[in-house]
Amino acid sequence: MGKMKSLLSSMLKVGIIGFGGGNALIPVIEQEVVQEKKLISKEEYDKDIIAATLTPGALPVEIASGVGLQTCGKRGMLAGGIAMALPGSAATVLLMSVLRRLDAGILTQIQYASIGVTAFIMCLLTQYILDTLRVYRTSRFRVFLWFVMAGVFVVTGGTTVLKIAHITGIPMVKFSTIHVLLVTILGSIVYSLIWKRTDKKKKKLKKLDMKPIMSRTAIWIIFLIVMSLPAILAASYSAISFDLHGLASSLLSFGGGDAYLTIADGLFVPDFIEENEFYNHLVLVVNVLPGSILCKTLSGIGYVYGEGVCGNMWGGFALASAGFSCSVAASCGIFHVIYHAYEWLEKVHIFIIIKKVIRVIVSGLLLTVMAGLIKSGIDMNSNPSLPWYTVLIMIFALYGLNMVLFHKGKCKNLTLILISLALSVGACNFIGL
Repeated sequence: MGKMKSLLSSMLKVGIIGFGGGNALIPVIEQEVVQEKKLISKEEYDKDIIAATLTPGALPVEIASGVGLQTCGKRGMLAGGIAMALPGSAATVLLMSVLRRLDAGILTQIQYASIGVTAFIMCLLTQYILDTLRVYRTSRFRVFLWFVMAGVFVVTGGTTVLKIAHITGIPMVKFSTIHVLLVTILGSIVYSLIWKRTDKKKKKLKKLDMKPIMSRTAIWIIFLIVMSLPAILAASYSAISFDLHGLASSLLSFGGGDAYLTIADGLFVPDFIEENEFYNHLVLVVNVLPGSILCKTLSGIGYVYGEGVCGNMWGGFALASAGFSCSVAASCGIFHVIYHAYEWLEKVHIFIIIKKVIRVIVSGLLLTVMAGLIKSGIDMNSNPSLPWYTVLIMIFALYGLNMVLFHKGKCKNLTLILISLALSVGACNFIGL
């Protein structure tokens, strides 16, 4: 019971303070469950990261479910995923329920707050990258690995950096996260074929046990049905159609939270949510709130659609619950299939190589996340008194302050986020007067 309480408190905490979603939460979860609470080992956590990055869906929710499985079994698997996704999704639904009644001034304050959130997230991501550099500082391959990290950033985030700097006319190759992972797997295969191990004995793989996969999948199917029942009772076939779209969008969600917004646009706009509502309200909300963008977006779309179909907020809450369950069940269901298969294959040389380089790949992707957050912070600002370069300077000034307070002042995450929010909102209001 003690482990379950520790698991729930950790996942709820990360869900509440975990701004950025996706890859941005990898170092945050690691700090909580590996370094502070010591719920699992670093090796076990790396296994969760590999399985999560190889599957579609909400990455932080998948990792939380994996941590829960290793800590408390199937109960922990279910509790960990739900606890991670719940705070952000609940906050999105509540904010969407009142957003259309808010005036433009409050929306502007939310935009100002996003600047401080961006600076705080960048500070957290930097810690993970610095830890990666420390891990490999004595490795004879360290220079090569640093080039790999920089290369991942250039091919995934180079175009974003050019857009931030308003530089045009320079052609750049644009890779998604899944492209990088496929290249990593291909490179590992080539390495295995060229530089074979001195151990020539072939290890026979044990037979894959399907029972754990079936039992874990059954749990997530039951969770989906139970959570969707209120929506089906309230909206009948409309709820079933929404569920099917939600499951499909979750299973297509490769490449992180921002990539999911493109998928959501194609599947839900305008049949389930109007374009103006989607971009001017929902996208703004999911970017400034903590948690998985996938879970927040599906919950938010569910609320708007349910309120429209049923004509009241209770219908909205019912469809929001269905959207939440679709995102969590689809993400965790497919994750645990891949996780179990990974346990079966983890002694294969290719997967041993992937385990060694995955942290470097993730660090490169986190640099891309940082660039994307900066661009989103600039794009969200609608105040003409705050040009893009002013917002950029504010983000880096607050980022520098966060780094100093973290390293020199030893400030906790909650303190950093509160300071960042207060300074960003205060400074923007002062400059924008």
